[in-house]
Amino acid sequence: MTAASSYEDAKPLLIVVMGPASCGKSTIGEELAAALHIPFADGDDLHPKANVDKMSAGHPLTDEDRLPWLKVIRAHGERDARAAWERGDGRDPEAERAAGKLGRPAVVITCSALKKYYRDILRGDAEVEGEQAKPKLRTIFVYCKGSEELLKSRIAARVGHFMKPNMLASQLATLEDPSDEPGVVVVDIAASKEEVAERALSGTRAVVKQLDAEGL
Repeated sequence: MTAASSYEDAKPLLIVVMGPASCGKSTIGEELAAALHIPFADGDDLHPKANVDKMSAGHPLTDEDRLPWLKVIRAHGERDARAAWERGDGRDPEAERAAGKLGRPAVVITCSALKKYYRDILRGDAEVEGEQAKPKLRTIFVYCKGSEELLKSRIAARVGHFMKPNMLASQLATLEDPSDEPGVVVVDIAASKEEVAERALSGTRAVVKQLDAEGL
């Protein structure tokens, strides 16, 4: 990958750390972003207030609730990746990779991204409100995968979060496993935090290496 002369030529990336409630998205996302020296954002912080109020009352979100949120996440990723480019990321890919970075402007954002349709919106591939999004960010998903029993035990231990234990069943019923989709890294959250973080990092690097090899 040669030096890029423009933001688009630098092939910016949105890395979405995904999975149902209490799978460890925020922890893994923060560690992944730190290891790659790129910005991190928690998708929960990007929810409209109405969504937070609804979930705090114990009510699951509908597709109508989620669509504006997914568009905000995509736009936030675009903004942060472009800001990373303006700071110099992606200008010298070889030197950046040698320093442990990806060689591209990139951002990590967490999002449950339970349905393929949601993921296609985040990829910029889905038509939303009659407008076809123009993909600028190549999108990678890191899927934090865990058993229902493990997720239940984790969510029961959380204090003060708007996601309620009874909402996990709704999330699992909604979840469409992304494991067979391209550009997806699957990590088993039953391992130690250190192992999960390392697998997320190595898997992400492998996907980016493949993208580089294919000129994508």
